[in-house]
Amino acid sequence: MSRYGSQVREVINRNVVVSLALEQGFNAFLPVYDGGVDFILYRESDGQVRKVQLKGRWTIDRKYVGRDIWIAFPIENNWYLIPHDEMVGSAETGVIQSASWTERGQYSRPYLSAAVKARCAPFRFAPIAEVAAKAAEEP
Repeated sequence: MSRYGSQVREVINRNVVVSLALEQGFNAFLPVYDGGVDFILYRESDGQVRKVQLKGRWTIDRKYVGRDIWIAFPIENNWYLIPHDEMVGSAETGVIQSASWTERGQYSRPYLSAAVKARCAPFRFAPIAEVAAKAAEEP
């Protein structure tokens, strides 16, 4: 993909995640300078703040450790918003022992195991209508 194409994809992905966030009562703010935070989500009703780094796939990076960064990424047409440090903490042994992580401090996966998908499931960033419908179905 050309550089222009990847920039367009990033804008599209950001708009999808921001749209999901708006549905859930968040407002989005774009930093003037990208120092590892692509945008900030803030929900006034409960004071929740999410410093978001947008990725095209499951990604961890040492530069985000300890910074309260949330990673937004897709899995099979669904978006997830997960605290980065929780992703690192729940990474499979093969990930944290890989040369990519131990030597370069980064690791990303285009495909995820069933176990990793299951750990991501509670963080699915679902449209509010879907969340409400699911809650109505529960006894």
